[in-house]
Amino acid sequence: MATVIEQKNEQETQPGVAEVLATIMQSGCTNTCAYNVAINVDGSAAAGAIGATHSLVTEQKFPAGTVDTETLRNLLAQIGDVSRIPTGTCPKPASFATTTRITYAGKTSGDLQCIQQPESGGDQALVHESEQLARLVLTILVQLKFDDRRVVPNP
Repeated sequence: MATVIEQKNEQETQPGVAEVLATIMQSGCTNTCAYNVAINVDGSAAAGAIGATHSLVTEQKFPAGTVDTETLRNLLAQIGDVSRIPTGTCPKPASFATTTRITYAGKTSGDLQCIQQPESGGDQALVHESEQLARLVLTILVQLKFDDRRVVPNP
């Protein structure tokens, strides 16, 4: 029987099997559905609406090379445990607020839209890297243009 590591290595060498580098989660709001974007090591991605019964599109796939995974991988490696990203609350409109999180290496960040400056003596390098990651994640979401609009059914 193959071990989990052997099985993973077999998957990585099989053509057509993509390895997920990170997953971005965008919450929904009044006019949009929540969705996840799985970013693969090869720069391909798959986005899917979460619990969207009236979404125009429930899943989209993007080909290899679409996402700049080299920059993403470098930032994630520098940060390491994304749950350490210093986040907190920030002012947002009640009806149209969303949250953006990233999962990497089994850890999930707080809301990347609300990165907080640490108190004096805090890890400034982590804050800088976290801000860079937040900008890159926003760029990726804009670049992919996943259709997250809600469709209101006709009465």
